[in-house]
Amino acid sequence: MFGVETKREKKNLDKLSQNEDSEIVESEALTDSRICEKMTSFIGVPFILVFGGLWGKYESIFSIKHDGGAVVVLYSGMCLVSKNDKLRIVGKWYRGNKVGIEGNFVIASRVENISSGIVFDAGK
Repeated sequence: MFGVETKREKKNLDKLSQNEDSEIVESEALTDSRICEKMTSFIGVPFILVFGGLWGKYESIFSIKHDGGAVVVLYSGMCLVSKNDKLRIVGKWYRGNKVGIEGNFVIASRVENISSGIVFDAGK
C-alpha cells in the first residue's frame, strides 16, 4: 500500500506483465476520471406507458502523461482518479488513429492509484 508492494502483489504484477498484450506503466493523471453508465439491456411492458428497467455497466475514462504526451485510458468499471494522482496502469495498448483518437489509448485491466492506495482490478 502507498507504493510498497507485497510479494503477492509483485508476483501478480509480474504475471500481468508477462502477458504479451499487457504493459505496465507508472504515470500521472492529467484529468479527473469521468464515469459513464453504458446501457446493456432493457426489459419493459407496454401498458399505456412503458414500465420496465434499464441495466448497464460503468466505464471510466481519463488521460495520463506518457512519453511527453497524453494517453487516453478506458477502464471497464468505476475508477476514481483525480488530476495529478500517481498511477500504475496495466492494460492493452492500441493506436488511436484506428478509432479517431490522436495518439494512443489503453484499455486498462488494473489501475492502482499510488497517491491514495486504492486498487481497481477488472479481474479479467
